[in-house]
Amino acid sequence: MTENLDAFYQEMWERTAEDNSLTPGSKVVVLFRVAIETGAKEMGIESVLYLISRLMTTTIGIMAGKDGISYEEILDDLDPSEMLRH
Repeated sequence: MTENLDAFYQEMWERTAEDNSLTPGSKVVVLFRVAIETGAKEMGIESVLYLISRLMTTTIGIMAGKDGISYEEILDDLDPSEMLRH
């Protein structure tokens, strides 16, 4: 699964970098909107917001140089049975 995630991440990164018609801020808004709408449809808005919170906390931890923190950990902790399907 990690290999698929890495490939998807790389594809999105390259696609975003190629498009010079939008500002970086606009790209962020679009990417968040797609993530929220896709996630809300599949998992429920509560789970999406929880994941966003985890992503922000993990990013802050990485920036602060904390050991043992990774984005993969978020997926490992994720329990699909606890998510709402909409």
